[in-house]
Amino acid sequence: MREKKIISIVGPTASGKSDLAISIAEKYKLSIINSDSKLLYKGLNIGTAKPSIEELNKTKHYMVNILQPDESSNLLWFLENCRRIIEKLDSVPILVGGSGQYTWGILEGWDPPQIEPDFKLREKLEQEISDLGINQVIEKYSKIYPLFENKDLKNPRRLIRIIERYKSGYTDSPRRRIKNNNLESLILGIKIDRERTDMLIKSRIKKMIDFGWIEEVNQLLKNGIKKSSPAMSSIGYKEVISYIEGEYDKNQLEEKIFISTRKLMRHQDNWFKKSDKRIKWIDFDNSFDLADNIISEWLSKN
Repeated sequence: MREKKIISIVGPTASGKSDLAISIAEKYKLSIINSDSKLLYKGLNIGTAKPSIEELNKTKHYMVNILQPDESSNLLWFLENCRRIIEKLDSVPILVGGSGQYTWGILEGWDPPQIEPDFKLREKLEQEISDLGINQVIEKYSKIYPLFENKDLKNPRRLIRIIERYKSGYTDSPRRRIKNNNLESLILGIKIDRERTDMLIKSRIKKMIDFGWIEEVNQLLKNGIKKSSPAMSSIGYKEVISYIEGEYDKNQLEEKIFISTRKLMRHQDNWFKKSDKRIKWIDFDNSFDLADNIISEWLSKN
């Protein structure tokens, strides 16, 4: 990849990453590259807090609505697609999303292995996670493979992929780097206190449900999308399916989604640490002005 520059916006769920990215992109005439795995899927709009059609049209967006709900993605596929986009762009792109693997994979130039999926192993591991719980599965396979060299083990899909990689015989570092990663990055992190984040998440969940999240999932199921499909493993969607199947009421649904979202936030904290000197943290309340000043100065020096 020829020498390129990139802006990345990170931060916890409901911190306004997408809104900030769109505002910055509009002002500086930049494009946005999505690095949130949930936004890749067509038809998953309400429960993913996907930008509206109007917002998507304000500036060019890449890596949004490019997969059917029953299609799978992986880190290598994402990185290869993103690098092709970055290579062809003349302007500085804004990389925005909450998926730590995807974000750092681009910024740090990861070179993950090409490993064919082992569907029998995946099915076995999914059943074990369902029967035993993810902690016991981690403990079991840590006796066989060096799992704790990896982050985000409590993400079921990531855990399965890690075990699959080790079982295939791949023993090289999971963080190999491509040789020509010529990216100069500016990373902005939105900082917001946990109590306020909890309030925003609860409010957003309620609004999503009122706006038609349950109806959206019902329609996907009616369209033949299986509840075991990759898209339906997204935060909140599996909980809505359980609600549709009568496992709990609407109040319980909101609480279940909130708990799952908080777990996701802990994973995000592991990927985007406040102590990471590469990230310039800006306050939630004044995020645009602070980001604008930093970006303006950074662009003027390059």
